[in-house]
Amino acid sequence: MRRPSASALCRSAAVAVVMCLGVVVLAGPVLGYVGERRNVSVQRDELARIELENRELQARLDQFDDPAQTERIARDEYGLVSPGEESYAVLPRPTAGVDLPRAWPFEVLAGSIAAASASP
Repeated sequence: MRRPSASALCRSAAVAVVMCLGVVVLAGPVLGYVGERRNVSVQRDELARIELENRELQARLDQFDDPAQTERIARDEYGLVSPGEESYAVLPRPTAGVDLPRAWPFEVLAGSIAAASASP
């Protein structure tokens, strides 16, 4: 078997070094490109979500162009009335009160409450 010559070994080593340098030099930009493609995909999804939200908000805003719709919202959500109208509110029934435990400070308090509510 023949041994490879020194120049062949040098050439092989030079080719290996050049290939390693090529991999090192190209790895950064390739990884950056792949990362940016992933980022672009995420940003496109975010843009689609924002555009959908904008369309929904624009449709809601278009409802306010109708005076009847504006009046309905003012009456239903804010309890507003037109000038000259009177507003009435029906209150819920009062609650039965609070049941206090039969312990020292609450017995005195219950007696005071009963006396205050019994007096005219």
